[in-house]
Amino acid sequence: MTTVAVIGYASLDHVLRLEGVPRPDATVIAAAAGGAWPRLGGSPSYIATALRRAGVAGAAPVTWVADDAAGARFVAALAAACVPVAGVARTLPGATPVCVLAYAPDGACFCLYAPGASRTAALDDGQRGLLDAAFWVCVTAGPASATREVLTRLRPAQRLAWAVKADGDAFPPPLRAALAARADLIVFSRGEAPFVAEALAAAPARPGRRLVETRGAAGVALTADGRTEMIGTEMLAAPDPTGAGDTFLGGMLAALIAQPGDAAAAVRAGQRAARDLLLARLEGRTTP
Repeated sequence: MTTVAVIGYASLDHVLRLEGVPRPDATVIAAAAGGAWPRLGGSPSYIATALRRAGVAGAAPVTWVADDAAGARFVAALAAACVPVAGVARTLPGATPVCVLAYAPDGACFCLYAPGASRTAALDDGQRGLLDAAFWVCVTAGPASATREVLTRLRPAQRLAWAVKADGDAFPPPLRAALAARADLIVFSRGEAPFVAEALAAAPARPGRRLVETRGAAGVALTADGRTEMIGTEMLAAPDPTGAGDTFLGGMLAALIAQPGDAAAAVRAGQRAARDLLLARLEGRTTP
């Protein structure tokens, strides 16, 4: 049974440590970060893996890779994490999407994403079946046409989570207004707040909708029924925080499935999941 279907772009991530800040016409020495090279990436992978670790077995990524060696590696990495792979379509022409994450000494991250043909990818019948069967559908940055189809297929009883990225290609204004109007849970960072505010202004209020804004060291703002509660957080030095936000959402969703009425406890569960990911990297343990 599919409890959660998570749709969005796939990626194999290549993480680099830089000895300086990149500048035009200059060479910067780089070294591969610890862990797998490349490693499993993309929001659907992080969210589904966090759900699986929290005990939600039926958390399925819905995404697209090519029928190449990188695509095979992506699918194998998901399977090794005990995440269902039925929703991964190996149908992209060309190459599997890859991302280079280059971290400068000051912590700044230069993110270079090569989506290949995935920006125009379409749902196949198997993916539609997973989405139709899911209790929760989680939308992350992905092909806008596929996201539109997801919205048209949602039944009233299905729950929708929107993992926000301030990406105008994945979420053009009409689509993000439609997501804001339908979503039961919207999770975003402080930097993405203006993007979300614009979408909310163009959408009718949905009863029971929860807004979760992560604010770094200031904690998490949980807004429901017109009231905002601040939930503190423990900061952790994180030289490689990629995926922590998606892992937070996966941990939060798992807790909401177990206890739908306690959103504050779900936020704390998400914080623990993100912290575990970052600690694993600091200690050199394998992570997605």
